[in-house]
Amino acid sequence: MENTDARANVYAEDLISALIGQYFGNTAAIDRNTIHENVLLGCEGGFSEEDRTVCGELADYLLDNFSVIYLGLLVNDDFRDRFGEAVRFEMELAGKSRDYAAEMRRRFCSPLREPSEYSIVLNFGTFNLALAKNISCRIRASMDRIAPFADEFDSILREISDDDAAKTGFCICNFMYLIRAFDKNPDFESYVRSIVRSVAAGLGIA
Repeated sequence: MENTDARANVYAEDLISALIGQYFGNTAAIDRNTIHENVLLGCEGGFSEEDRTVCGELADYLLDNFSVIYLGLLVNDDFRDRFGEAVRFEMELAGKSRDYAAEMRRRFCSPLREPSEYSIVLNFGTFNLALAKNISCRIRASMDRIAPFADEFDSILREISDDDAAKTGFCICNFMYLIRAFDKNPDFESYVRSIVRSVAAGLGIA
C-alpha cells in the first residue's frame, strides 16, 4: 500500500467485500486482507487522485459488461492471465515517481485515450447509498443477461481448479490495481473489449 493515512468508510468496505463474495466466493480464492488494502488504496491518502480517477464511459462499460468479463475469467486461461499481467504491471509502478510511471506507460502501452466527457474519482472513505444501490443493480442486471446459461455455469464451477481460483482471486482482490489498469493501460482495455465482443456475440447477448 502506498500511504497509511487512508481511512475507509465501513459501509463502503462492507459493500465491496459483499459484492466480491457474492460473485466470486465460489470461483476465486478470496483474501480479505488484500481486499482491505485495496479499499484503502481507493481512499484519500491511498492512491493519488489521478490514479483513483476513472473515465466515466469506461466505468459504465465495465458495469454493463460485468457478466461477460466474469464469464471470461471463469473459462478463458489467456483472458485470466492477461488480467494478472495487467495487475502485476500496475503493482510494479506502485510507489514509483510519476515520471517513471509515465515513461513505463509510454514504453509498454499505447497512447492514452482522449479525455472523456466526465470522470469519476473513487473515494471509499465516504459512502453514498444511492450510488451503492445503482452499482449493485447494474451488476445484477448484467448478470441477468447470462442467466439462461445457468446450467453451463454450474458445470464450469465444478471444474475450477485451485490454481485458476488463485489467479482469479489475485486479480479481483487487487481490484484497485485492476481498475487502474483498465483506465491507464489502453492496450489492456482494448484487449478486454475485443474478448467481450466475441463472447457476447457467441452467446447471442451482444
